[in-house]
Amino acid sequence: MWLYRVEKKALLKDTKILSILGHIQRNRMNKNPKTFCNYLEYRKDTLFIEEVDCIKIAEKFGTPVYCYSVNEIKENYRRFKNALSEVNSSIFYALKANFNSNILRIFSEIGAGVDVVSKGEIELALSSGIKPNKIVFSGVGKTREEISFAIKKNILQLNVESVEELEEIEVLMKSVKKKNIEISL
Repeated sequence: MWLYRVEKKALLKDTKILSILGHIQRNRMNKNPKTFCNYLEYRKDTLFIEEVDCIKIAEKFGTPVYCYSVNEIKENYRRFKNALSEVNSSIFYALKANFNSNILRIFSEIGAGVDVVSKGEIELALSSGIKPNKIVFSGVGKTREEISFAIKKNILQLNVESVEELEEIEVLMKSVKKKNIEISL
């Protein structure tokens, strides 16, 4: 995924853009912004992302502002999925990397799952359109309430961190009369 933090002063060609990856060197950005995103380009010294003038974005929303290329997200996902086409695989986006519900909706639309680490992240994923069978619950220190919630929501998988957590899952599964859940050790 590509994320651009745009400062008003950074919208002209002779200044720099800040990205989640760190500072982009002026000369590298000026030479070819498509190095960083296929949908990022200069037109008459004004930066555009997906046909949208970044100066207008800054004027409307103020700065700094974060801009996402929906097409770049979809294209990167497609390329990654195609690279894995020879193996039985699933792709799960780490929700903690960016919990913007609009980004999550894009991942839902293109068939990606999410990796979550809390009940709150499960709720956010579900409310953003991610199906329960596309949610993997990872992380250490899961509470009894969180594990129970995940089981009741029929998420795809619980990544188990300890024998004690596995025993807790067994007890909770019996209490809700559920026979199966995928776990990973």
